[in-house]
Amino acid sequence: MKIWVQSIVVSCAVVTAGLLSATDVEASSARTAKVQVNDTLVNTGSLKPFIDSSSNLMIPLRVVAEDLGAKVDWTRSGSQMSLTVNGNGHKVTFTTGEKTALVDGKKITLPSKAQFIDSTVYVPMRFLADSLNIRVQWDDKNTIAIFNEDGKYHAPAWYAPKPPVVQAATSSSSKGSTILETANKYKGVRYVYGGTTPSGFDCSGFVGYVFDKHGVDLPRSSASMYAQAGYKVSSPQPGDLVFFASNSKMQHVGIYVGSNKFISATNDGVTVDSLGSSYWGSRYVGAKRVL
Repeated sequence: MKIWVQSIVVSCAVVTAGLLSATDVEASSARTAKVQVNDTLVNTGSLKPFIDSSSNLMIPLRVVAEDLGAKVDWTRSGSQMSLTVNGNGHKVTFTTGEKTALVDGKKITLPSKAQFIDSTVYVPMRFLADSLNIRVQWDDKNTIAIFNEDGKYHAPAWYAPKPPVVQAATSSSSKGSTILETANKYKGVRYVYGGTTPSGFDCSGFVGYVFDKHGVDLPRSSASMYAQAGYKVSSPQPGDLVFFASNSKMQHVGIYVGSNKFISATNDGVTVDSLGSSYWGSRYVGAKRVL
């Protein structure tokens, strides 16, 4: 089976809060996305595709499969739903709550379990595309999965609105300086897994604590911060969040200091490191502005 699209990286080695089990709470709090077939957006209505806690885009199966020209049949046994998709010469069967699916009669492990949310079955987008041998483009900037059902590449049919203009450089700079003054007070505080107070911090616990001191509420984990907080910037300014990943997993967050340096809670405690170091430079994935 060919893999056409890479995983969407929004996970973290630290405890990830806010993305729980397959419930309406998860679907409403997770990062949402859109789905497009060829040149046309799929009208999912209130059935919003979303990125789950395992970094997989979950899509409402029936509405997307039918837009792909596939036939969908279903059966129900108690609280479990089984849906079978016949399309493009392939047959795929998903059962909610199970970690495997049947693809042309062969049992294959899913990247995320099929979920039954608000009377709708959601399945991993990438797995469905691979199983039906349909190429997918992932447009991260506009958060759209584009199914190339006709075999051609397509531009997004929808573009995300541009982020609001930052008020004034002096105002943003002033806020960043204030954030860093607070962050620097905790240099040397020891690292504690899951720590969120000056008695011990983990990376996201430290960042969240500092920003909370200035009335900015951030998600608990580095993965959630990267997925949900602020907006991406190509050139970080003091006070921006900087993110690091390893093996396609979000693992660390810090606060940009300036001069290519950042402050964060590491195994050595709260310390300042260089973005250009061999260790951090190879893991740096980007910055986001939340001020």
